[in-house]
Amino acid sequence: MIHFSHDVSQAFYRDPMGAVACGSTLRLRVAVEEKAEVASLRLFYVYGLPPVRESFLPMKRISKNEGHSVYECSLQMDHEPGLFYYWFEAQLLDGRYRWGFPDEDTRGVMAKTSRVSSDFKVDGTELIPAFQVTVHQKDFKTPDWMKGALLYQIFPDRFSRGKDFDGDYARSLMHYPERIWHENWDEEVDFEGKEPVGYEACDFFGGTLNGIREYLTELSLKGINVLYLNPVFQSKSNHRYDTGDYLKVDPLLGTHEDLIALFIEAKALGIHVILDGVFSHTGADSLYFNRFGRYDSVGAWQAVCEGQVSDYTSWYRFSHEMQDAMDGPRYECWWDFPELPNVEEDDLSYRAFIAGKDGVLAYWLRQGCSGFRLDVSDELPDSFLRLLRARVKTESEDALVMGEVWEEPTAKISYGTYRDFLFGNTHDCVMGYPFRRDVIAFLTDEIDARELGFAFEKMLSITPKEALYAQMNLLGSHDTERIVTKLSGKPKPDNRKEQATAHLSDDERAKGEKRLLAASLLQLAFPGATAVYYGDEFAMEGYDDPFNRRTFPREGDRPKNEMSTRLWELVRLKHDAKVLRTGFFEMIEAHDDQLIMRRFFDEEGRDAFGHLPDGPSEAIITVCRSPVPSGAVFFGDARVFYF
Repeated sequence: MIHFSHDVSQAFYRDPMGAVACGSTLRLRVAVEEKAEVASLRLFYVYGLPPVRESFLPMKRISKNEGHSVYECSLQMDHEPGLFYYWFEAQLLDGRYRWGFPDEDTRGVMAKTSRVSSDFKVDGTELIPAFQVTVHQKDFKTPDWMKGALLYQIFPDRFSRGKDFDGDYARSLMHYPERIWHENWDEEVDFEGKEPVGYEACDFFGGTLNGIREYLTELSLKGINVLYLNPVFQSKSNHRYDTGDYLKVDPLLGTHEDLIALFIEAKALGIHVILDGVFSHTGADSLYFNRFGRYDSVGAWQAVCEGQVSDYTSWYRFSHEMQDAMDGPRYECWWDFPELPNVEEDDLSYRAFIAGKDGVLAYWLRQGCSGFRLDVSDELPDSFLRLLRARVKTESEDALVMGEVWEEPTAKISYGTYRDFLFGNTHDCVMGYPFRRDVIAFLTDEIDARELGFAFEKMLSITPKEALYAQMNLLGSHDTERIVTKLSGKPKPDNRKEQATAHLSDDERAKGEKRLLAASLLQLAFPGATAVYYGDEFAMEGYDDPFNRRTFPREGDRPKNEMSTRLWELVRLKHDAKVLRTGFFEMIEAHDDQLIMRRFFDEEGRDAFGHLPDGPSEAIITVCRSPVPSGAVFFGDARVFYF
């Protein structure tokens, strides 16, 4: 029997560690504990996007001690980005073979020995059970302002009406029969809708852009430097993911001038504003589809139903073989929602409209926004995504393209192939849903510290550095349960009626708040942007949509408790200590309930990107989940934060 030792988190075994640039040289080592003499050892690998073929490279023994040998090989990465997968094969003197594959118990960070070779496909239909190296474009660069950023996400309808709110005007916009107006800001969100259709996310509280503007200074003082807004364009629903007009601000939120003023004032405070771009579908109630005839346009619906000529017909997919769309022709819809007709992203006129020289992306970047979060970007074809990013970077190299990808993005398979998300062609970064999943699992006792440590090491090993440090490490969003509710451990009721009235007990809330602080400390410790979903700083409760979208407390109603104070202290600490934003990351210890992590500059005082920042050069962060969650941040011998 032999034992393979290979650890992707150690430079001894893999140099350079992590993702690598096209054309770079990769050195790999494996240590073999021999109880039978090895006749030969080979590195097997596949390279590039599928379809690919297996290749092998002999490994040279560079050292031998009693029962222990180290083998090494070096190879140059291709000049095209893709995924490089490798594993080890040893032939023994007696003719038997052994293989070294990633150990699933270590999230693929370390090796395990197998008596049999692994069967797998290399056509992009399944993940390859091998060590992964992500190979990205040489010039892959993400905006520096997003690296280690402090990000605040706002759902505009539910944040603030503002001091000059015009209730009569807001009520006048409720003339559509499906719309519901909440006179009282503190009312419960609607979860039933109106008969006969039911819930359509069409209840409104009247949050405005000016209400957000009034809070900018406070956010800046707390350390926030990036603001991410859920959609602000004219739409039928309160979430506005059913875009009605990409070039108009929703009247309920304010005017075009209000949005421009928000951009200007945010910039003056050092805050970058990211808009939500929804490009896989539009609203059925839109300028482009016009299912209900509410827009003064000839939409695709009028073209198909009435034989009129429309500029938008080719944007959509009509067919008698598709689902019924109420009363009329059938069309392809996003996840079978008739109110969300899918668009044909390969259509040339649609591409020009969104990503052309004077298209939607260029228009809003020129107005002052700093980039886009792409809704369901994993459902957009890579060719379209490349076009989007190229347009954004043509307008400004410093603009951001962030994608909504819920799974691990470098090796995600869809449409029968590995997706080109983080190779430097389509996205700058993604939303860190795997980070959220693993942190929650640790704090709710589903995994231990060792498993979370391996999850972090795996993320470090496969994510390009430029993308990792810009990743939006969220705990909650408009698509998830409120984080304090999730961390409280309170079971989720089966239906919305029960969810609406469910509230945490004092003990459940105390548990959730302690765990939330521990989660926030892990956000601070791990590379990436710390994201706060509006209201989480006050431990707002709620299960899924729509209860995760309740109204933000008014100024006099905001709780002043230790949890809120401590959370904002963490945000401010990361803002002020550059080592926590762009410093190197090291896992010192991960055992049972405790993690000890280190952020640091190198011996020359440089950060992970070769810069020479000022401030402390090292921070030690500890997080313990039990019996009561606790944590601390040390700069040298000084403990500057603890709970």
